[in-house]
Amino acid sequence: MTKRIREDHQTSHQRRWQAHVNAAEKSGLSRAEYCRRYNLSYHAMSYWQRKLAKSNGGKATLVPVTLPAALMRNGGPHNHAELKILLPGKMSVAVGDNFSPATLNRLLTVLENR
Repeated sequence: MTKRIREDHQTSHQRRWQAHVNAAEKSGLSRAEYCRRYNLSYHAMSYWQRKLAKSNGGKATLVPVTLPAALMRNGGPHNHAELKILLPGKMSVAVGDNFSPATLNRLLTVLENR
């Protein structure tokens, strides 16, 4: 295979996986369910999600989450984080019961603009 043909094949392969990664994120399905429906390797999908996130600068995508009423209580008996946001790499944000919405909003704004 010539270098040009190999590069075209790699680019085509990357575009195919980028399309699947984008579609999976928009589908609302779990990664496992998306892979089952489209007969894709779960491990290959995981690999490409990581690889493409790195090539996109590792920017985090924030997704709205609806929390059950049990997590919305004030002053419950738990002091541990009720909500954890995992970001690309080894970073996470843990939000406890008595968090400050203003502080969380400032933090998320900073992370979105990294």
